[in-house]
Amino acid sequence: MPERLKDKSILFIEDDNDVAKHSILLFQEFVKNVYHVTTTIEADVVLRSHTVDIIISDIKLKNENGLDFIYCIRQENPFIPIIIISGHKDEAFLFRSITLGLTAYLLKPVALDELTEAFVRCNDIIVQNQQDIIMLKDGWQYNQELKTLHKNNELFILNKKEILFIELLIKNTDRIITKNMIQTSVWESQEMSDAAISNFILRIRKRFGKTFIYTIPDIGYRYSL
Repeated sequence: MPERLKDKSILFIEDDNDVAKHSILLFQEFVKNVYHVTTTIEADVVLRSHTVDIIISDIKLKNENGLDFIYCIRQENPFIPIIIISGHKDEAFLFRSITLGLTAYLLKPVALDELTEAFVRCNDIIVQNQQDIIMLKDGWQYNQELKTLHKNNELFILNKKEILFIELLIKNTDRIITKNMIQTSVWESQEMSDAAISNFILRIRKRFGKTFIYTIPDIGYRYSL
């Protein structure tokens, strides 16, 4: 069994409570926490309030389609491991699931060896993601491979200047970032006015929060882990 999953958490979306009870007992052999919900609304609340490392979902929920929810998740988080456990072999479901980057598509009843193999894949993905991720302050994380920021399971797609700026901050943690450094790194030495740089910093604060970077009057800016 993948030992690295022992401190991880699963969000489990299943509206059949009898199936859920049995499945939760199995999942608890692999992970620390299982957050069981029966609707995607409840699932969204868990994602906003807890750290979730793996998502496991049925497809046909009461009045809902699990694949629609997973599609929305993929827009915010392209790298979290997701497993479908379903009683349906419908080709349309299978075809659509291919586009969602699933870690596994398992059919009920799930055999233990199939579940174990799926969790091994989840573990590999988590390990790879951790190698790519730089932990920043206040819960922010920067993915060096995907060039994205995320916090509390919310993904921020960055434009080129934002990427260059974030990487400048990371390289200069606890140092003063001067406007000249920003001009050199973010505008790649193109001549920019102080007003343009100040407006850029205002946009950064508006998007990521007022405390994301601090102003040092008449000198520059500071980012601290």
